[in-house]
Amino acid sequence: MREQNLPRCACGSGVEPAGGTKRIIFACAGASNAGQVSNEAAVQLTKEGYGNIACTASLAVGTPSTRKNVEEADEVIVIDGCPVGCAHQIAERAGITPDQEIVVTDLGIKKGGSLDLSEEDVETVVSAAWEGRGRETRKRRSEPSGGRGCGCGGSMETLVVEWRHIGSDVEETCERCGETGRTVMGVVEELRPFLEEEGITVRFVETVLPDEAIAESNSILFNGVLLEDLIEGMEVTSTPCCSCACITGQDDAECRAVKYNGERYEAIPPELIARAALKALGLE
Repeated sequence: MREQNLPRCACGSGVEPAGGTKRIIFACAGASNAGQVSNEAAVQLTKEGYGNIACTASLAVGTPSTRKNVEEADEVIVIDGCPVGCAHQIAERAGITPDQEIVVTDLGIKKGGSLDLSEEDVETVVSAAWEGRGRETRKRRSEPSGGRGCGCGGSMETLVVEWRHIGSDVEETCERCGETGRTVMGVVEELRPFLEEEGITVRFVETVLPDEAIAESNSILFNGVLLEDLIEGMEVTSTPCCSCACITGQDDAECRAVKYNGERYEAIPPELIARAALKALGLE
């Protein structure tokens, strides 16, 4: 995934979440792997534009600025490491009913004393937030409903757009992959307002592949389905790529391309990306 230099505790830092829905995220950040996964997930969600991580300790002591940020938020998200629910209890004592309550251990992650965190575990929690799975936890609790947002308890549909490539990032991958990546990000931002009006949350994921997985580089998935599997008549091919040769050290390196309607595309054009996204959602 893409890494951005954002603070670990934004406390209402002004980083606006994507799509217009203002979410504030409180993590327990307890002294176990599960507690620290909750914090890392909150950091990643902030980086991805889902919402803003805030200081749970500030909420506990009643810091006015934190209270103000809660009041201005559309949704409050609580991420606890285990069923003890420290962050939930802090929110409850502050008179807040969260819109989502995610418990790390409820997602199959075992709590332990080690602070060696798994990226896979963090991603599991991040995905749970985007998918709205924490709303079910909130519904199971006995507190009266309220809090922020509509309070309906339903989860928004999610479109996860994943771009896969070799190289460290969009600037350090091969030329065609980089062009595809920039196009994907542009299409995601163009579609986001329209899809959110339809109740669909859009999430962009960037996956960096090892050099030996070059055959998968320059691929795009929509909720786990490859672009070429969504557009009828599209075929995958490969062509020699000088920049891939430089990255991998393989003189005969080839990179993915697609054929569609008699045309070959090395970098995927925006109209095909947008069409695949809508097809993945059943909107075309």
